[in-house]
Amino acid sequence: MPLDYSKWDNLELSDDSDIECHPNVDKKSMIKWKREAIHRERAERKAQIEQLEQFIPLEKWVLQQLAPFPSYLEKYGVESTLEKLKTFQALAQKAGRHIVAVDAATKPDTPPLTLDKALANIIKENVKQDELLQSIESLQKKAAVVLEKSEKELERLRKEQNKKMTSENMFKETSNRTILNKASSSSSSAPSKKSTKKEKVVETLNPNAQMKNLSISDDKQEQKDESDSDEEGDIELSKEAAAFAKLKGFEPSYKHITRYPEIVTERISDEILAEAFTSQIKGNEEFARNCVIQALTLQYCGQLGRDGVNTFFAKMNAANQQARSMFFNDVDSTYKRIQTRCAEIIAERSNEQVETIQLQAAQDGSPITIRIPDPKEEEAYKVYQALPETFRDALKTGSLDSLNKVLEHMSVDDAETLVQVCSQYGFLDVGEQVIDETQQQ
Repeated sequence: MPLDYSKWDNLELSDDSDIECHPNVDKKSMIKWKREAIHRERAERKAQIEQLEQFIPLEKWVLQQLAPFPSYLEKYGVESTLEKLKTFQALAQKAGRHIVAVDAATKPDTPPLTLDKALANIIKENVKQDELLQSIESLQKKAAVVLEKSEKELERLRKEQNKKMTSENMFKETSNRTILNKASSSSSSAPSKKSTKKEKVVETLNPNAQMKNLSISDDKQEQKDESDSDEEGDIELSKEAAAFAKLKGFEPSYKHITRYPEIVTERISDEILAEAFTSQIKGNEEFARNCVIQALTLQYCGQLGRDGVNTFFAKMNAANQQARSMFFNDVDSTYKRIQTRCAEIIAERSNEQVETIQLQAAQDGSPITIRIPDPKEEEAYKVYQALPETFRDALKTGSLDSLNKVLEHMSVDDAETLVQVCSQYGFLDVGEQVIDETQQQ
């Protein structure tokens, strides 16, 4: 059964190893020049297409606006037509539609005539009706010729753009489909049909490659204690990894890897997975899952052999979605393990005992004196006003429990400083002894 390889005729290679060049010319330089020439031609063609796509609708607008003027001239005369042309000119200037209405290709040294200038040449005083009609029709013809040439040029450029298979037009449903030429049913001399057996074949991205699991393992031995998670958190995110982690979708990822192939490394993949771990703990679940996708993309590209990048993205873009489903199943399972582990770490952190300072009455039962300074005591009152608002409110209640509730949300250093200041200025009457109840327990 013959295979149709005609689609490969559209490939344009800029670094073909079989390129022939003069013996005195460096082959690497020749390949580089050829590649630069191809990219330069593509960029120029793309710019021309964008310019024509903007120009053609504007030129059609010119013809649409000029169409009623001949009949208007015959019906209302020269003066009314000139006034209407002035209004049209002002509208074109206000809308910023400085459209080239005259083809200047025949005279390269002559600048193209814009719409406002063309109308200015028509709008003259003491012009006769026949002359005005002739000028309007002449402008219509020139604009129509320019429009026709522009449409033909746009069609030619688009055909030239789609003639070759590039990274910009390869992402199509049929871009990775191989067409089989079926044998004609009229051949009566064909051998008798053989019994066939249907089998379900699981398609893999690369059957000869042994996948290396770089994701988080389910094995509890790899998650011995919190020190392991601290080591994972020590991985710093490089600029290269951060840029790739922010991308969404296969097409932007493919273009980025094509431009920076050096990022397809285990180190970059590990950095992005570590960022997924950090983002999940912070609660940014959407970005965490995207980091998993980007990290596994780099893993697969690196594990699929020499041409792993093209192989991976071709499989992801193929009409058969089985390989794509396998990839996202791997993404889901990896992200689920990250979710589980992060939830465990958050729970462990919430259960950890936090060291705080708590005030309590002396053992002899004497209460702690709480005093609010009088505004007349300028220095003491100024210090009181500088205290945290929550602590001032607790002092006003005169309750030891209220003060302890505020202190338990402070660090030990801040709480100690606050209690010392209050004791120094007489807001609190506390002793200097600090008892560590954790040691006693």
